[in-house]
Amino acid sequence: MSPLRLDHVTLSSARVDETVAFYSEILGMKPGHRPPLEANGAKVPGVWLYAGGGDYPILHIIDREPEDGSTGAFHHFAFRGTGLLAFLDHLRARAIDFKAAPVADTADTQVHFFDPNGVKVEMIFAERVDPSLLT
Repeated sequence: MSPLRLDHVTLSSARVDETVAFYSEILGMKPGHRPPLEANGAKVPGVWLYAGGGDYPILHIIDREPEDGSTGAFHHFAFRGTGLLAFLDHLRARAIDFKAAPVADTADTQVHFFDPNGVKVEMIFAERVDPSLLT
């Protein structure tokens, strides 16, 4: 059986409130229903974030210090969006450093930036603009 779609991304963070605020303000995600979760008999605190109009959580945040371990090869995760220039203005207005560039041989433009935990996030847009507008 092959994968059908990416269901969610899970981040560990000791800065949950700041992380929730970041994804709410920058990507419009909102906290929503999260069942009581346990691991090894202990409650696992955290927050699930939903995209605007979404019916399932796409970003799970666990309230704990990130651990060293086998996910060290993780590089970034990406969301697809619309409104490239408005999004760049949104990042600039919040002093979020980013790198934007067209994707070779496609009609896409990618935008990379970092969340409060140092996790690289990509937004990809099916839009091309004059490269001078990407800085």
